[in-house]
Amino acid sequence: MKKILLLVAALLFSAASVFSQTYVVSVSWQHNECNCLDQGNSYYAVKVVIYDDANDVTVVTGTEVRVAFGTYSVDVSVPEVNQHCADQTLQFPPSYTVWAGVAVFCDDTNPPESICNTGNNNSLTNQTCTDFADGNVNFNGLEFN
Repeated sequence: MKKILLLVAALLFSAASVFSQTYVVSVSWQHNECNCLDQGNSYYAVKVVIYDDANDVTVVTGTEVRVAFGTYSVDVSVPEVNQHCADQTLQFPPSYTVWAGVAVFCDDTNPPESICNTGNNNSLTNQTCTDFADGNVNFNGLEFN
């Protein structure tokens, strides 16, 4: 009886760990405030868009995260990808294109205005559910225009 209980507990623990995976897009950028004279409320805005090319579906329409000056990387949570990967009705295995961008919003004006960004050509193609599950969707060292 103890062996059965241990087996059931182990199965429940492993199932819980599979479903608790956090799907993220890791983004890092240059140490650059774009000559902003920060008065304490300036920030980086990091935006991620994810499209499933194989099934012609936009999965993440534009998740945006604000990051304080002095921080040059962030993991953007994208639980929608986890849900999309679990969808058994998809015609094809997902193949994602992921876009990420960073903009500097300077508090010299009220409200803060974007004064520079990393451009629009920052994309990763052919990303799979496994890439997200393994934490391998990374944008490293994005450069500002």
